Amino acid sequence: MKFLFIDAKYKGEVKLTSDALKELKKHKTIALYTTTQFNHGLPKILEQLKKNGNKVVTSQPSRTSSEFQILGCDIYHENLRLKEKCDCYLYIGDGKFHPLALVYSLKNAGKDLPVIIYNPLNKETQIMRINDNMVQRVFNKKQANIKRFHFANNIGILVTTKTGQEHFHYVKQLEEKFPKKKFYVFLVDTINFNEMENFPFIQCWVNTACPRIGMEDAFESEKSIVNVEEILD
Repeated sequence: MKFLFIDAKYKGEVKLTSDALKELKKHKTIALYTTTQFNHGLPKILEQLKKNGNKVVTSQPSRTSSEFQILGCDIYHENLRLKEKCDCYLYIGDGKFHPLALVYSLKNAGKDLPVIIYNPLNKETQIMRINDNMVQRVFNKKQANIKRFHFANNIGILVTTKTGQEHFHYVKQLEEKFPKKKFYVFLVDTINFNEMENFPFIQCWVNTACPRIGMEDAFESEKSIVNVEEILD
């Protein structure tokens, strides 16, 4: 079966407001990111930022198809492949799922820079930082779950069959690094937290799929769940 992927582009205007430009004026160098829905509108944004006196840097993160594009799973700074230093991140788009990935990448890298969100739909500008209450709550949960992993003996490894997220090779790496632990591999298409309750002997779960499962989604599981990257780091 052949597939034809067509970008779903936002049809409205993608343009920074005067209020957004005023906020961005405070920062000399800006790392710019967006999603595929708004990527086509960046030439106008870049023109505005240049006139505003801002220097723009960016990259093409891992698994993306074009420069400036960010995925929700890019929560580790090395995934961004951003080589230049910046004073803030600017995300163009709606919602908080994708800009949160930028906040998590900063938190994981030990950097405290603002993530400025500009929403072309409602023309609003927001600022997120690594010390926001929600971010702190997620990272506190992450650290607690990592500690629980090290005390657990029976570990369930979640491996998805989804294209781009299937990482079965982590199984061998985990077994080699933690030879005293008993690992059970669960191969699924979609990870269902309710189904995980059918295996009460599992003391902790290791997620090898999208790393957001080990972040906000960790609150959905009664048992501890950690991202494999955190354990093998």
